[in-house]
Formats: sequence, structure tokens, C-alpha cells
Amino acid sequence: MTYLRATTDGGFEVRITVPKSIQSIIGKSNLTRRLGRVSRSEANRRAAPVIVKFQRRIEAARAGRVEEHAAPSSEPVAHVCPVESATAPKRVPFETIVNGYLLERKPAPSTIKRWRPVFAHFKRWIGLDDAGKVSSDDIVRWKTELIQSGVSPRTVREVYLAAIKVVFGWAAENRKVQPNPTTGITVRVAKTVHLRERGFTAIEARTILRSALAGEHGQVSESHRRARRWVPFLCAYTGARVGEITQLRGCDFIQRDGVWAIRITPEAGSTKSGSARLVPLHSHLIEQGVVEMARAFASSPIFFNRSRGRGGDSAHPHHKKVGERLARWVRDLGVDDPHIQPNHAWRHLFKTLARRAGLDPEIRDVLQCATTNSVAG
Repeated sequence: MTYLRATTDGGFEVRITVPKSIQSIIGKSNLTRRLGRVSRSEANRRAAPVIVKFQRRIEAARAGRVEEHAAPSSEPVAHVCPVESATAPKRVPFETIVNGYLLERKPAPSTIKRWRPVFAHFKRWIGLDDAGKVSSDDIVRWKTELIQSGVSPRTVREVYLAAIKVVFGWAAENRKVQPNPTTGITVRVAKTVHLRERGFTAIEARTILRSALAGEHGQVSESHRRARRWVPFLCAYTGARVGEITQLRGCDFIQRDGVWAIRITPEAGSTKSGSARLVPLHSHLIEQGVVEMARAFASSPIFFNRSRGRGGDSAHPHHKKVGERLARWVRDLGVDDPHIQPNHAWRHLFKTLARRAGLDPEIRDVLQCATTNSVAG
């Protein structure tokens, strides 16, 4: 028989039933001692000396001796959990730590949109709404079951576990939970296998750019027609992220020291680094008339019309929708290899061509706002 029991507050206790024949001697029907909110292995360690003392007390009562072990002062104190108190620990709803983190950190709306469903899923999975009762074992079981259900290990690591680790990390730093149950937990992801180069081939790039120049775009809005005409060329010549280009306003085309450039700034929408940068415009773009085209829009977006666009919010802005429509258009042109990204491949092609041309890596990375040896972002 085991004398270790789980308690309703997520902890453990030792409970031994006193035989009826000696209950009048001991004065209790049960001998109980709380062990605190600890792991089962720690609870077993703490329980051992308590069980021995309770059994000795029962044996003494059977022999007719009365031992006053019930008094708190005579209970073993060496293994008392330091968080134990007369009152139960205060419940910490998941919403409390999520909102606390969001208020302090203020992440991008798209991050909030991606993370809230993660916590909703975790709350349903664990079956309680108390962050203080979550253990490391719970986190491990959750991430294991996600992978077993078919969610890719990379998604588990970079979306599910990333959200949980960041928010619980904030909660631990701010004394909302102790300890942090996510510490040391990760997901081992197999190295990505690339079946081809991640940038466009010369044929793929020519297919897109020729279609952009042709202007035969059917029944699409004027703003999207401009996007098809100019965004591929701007991505090809700058290596910028498609969202950084589709959010451009007319006033973001500026001349500095006699050189035309585009100003990529979070003021227009967002940037991954949160910082603004200037990227010079290639003479071929200027020859095509990109500056004259942009001047007509002043402080307004060039590639979408807020007043006519449907949807669009801080978590899924208009410029992102423009990029998604461009991606579908590129696929329709026949550039449909699933192993490349129809917009992001321009960044990889830019890096490849810059390397071949001998462009200084530091200059290349500054232009692209990329970390060294990577344009994955």
C-alpha cells in the first residue's frame, strides 16, 4: 500500500489511516502530513521519514504509549517545502501571464495572432488554468504529443514551444511562477535538406520579370497591377523582403547625396529588425521610371489602397496580403517548384549574385538587413 497521495492543489501528502482500535488513543482517524508542490520523486524522498514516524506512532499506541507527535513543533521540519503556507497558493491564470508579457514586451501584432492560439491549445490540453501548477514534465509531454500528432518538429520548436518558453520566462522573471517549467526543454530538429538552390534560376527570374514588363495582368486593380510591375524588380535589385517593398510609400523614395534610394522603415509598416535603413536604387530601375511612378503617391502606399482594400488589420496588414497575391501570380506563371518561395527567393538570388560579383559581405548584409551567412529572415 502506498501512503503518498496527490492533493487538489497539485502537490503531495502522506496519509496513513489509523486502525479503529487505537483511534481513541491517537485521537485521529488519519495521520496526514503535506509535502508541498514538488515532483513525485521529491515527494517520495520527503515522504520516507514521515511514514517511518507515523508508523512508529501507531506501534506506540498499540503498545499503550501515547506520543504527542501531532503538535506542529514536533513534526519533522527539515523537508518542509518553503512555499507552503496556511493558505493555498494563489492561482495564476494563463491569461494573466500572457497579457503581462504582451503589455511589457509589445511584440508585433502578427506575433500576438500566432501565439494566442498556442496558449489556448495548451490550456485545453493540460485541462487547467493555472500557470503555477505547470511542471517541466507537462511541457515535455505536450511537445511530445504535438509531434506524435503530426505537427512538424520545427513548428513545435519555433511556434508552440517558442511561445510557451518566452511567456513562462517572463512569468518566472516577474515572480508569477517559480520555477520556470520550460527551462532546458527544446526540440531537436533534423537538419533541413535542400533539394535545390533557394534562389530563382535565371530562367525563373526572366519568366517573372518579363511578365512584369509585359503588363498583361487581366482584371486586377490598378494597385495590384503596379505591384506586379514593380515589386519583382525592386526585390531583384535590392534583395529586400517582399513585405518591406509592398509597404513602400511615395515618400520612401528619396535622394541622398545625389543617389536615389528607398527608405525601408517600420513607420511604413514593419521591418524584421525594427530599424530603418536606406537601400540605393539600381540605375536600371531609375531608367524604367520607378522614381516618377512613386512621386505621385506622396505619403500614400504605392501598392495597395487602404480605402478600397478589404480586410487588413494589424495582425494581417494590407502589404502582407499584396505579397500573398503576388506569390499566387508567380505560381500561375509556371514558377511553381514547391522547393522555393515565390517571393523570398529574390533575397537568395540577390545574395548569390552579390557573392559572384565580389560584393563585400558586410555591405551585402547591411543592404539586406541580414545576419551574417543567412538571409533566412
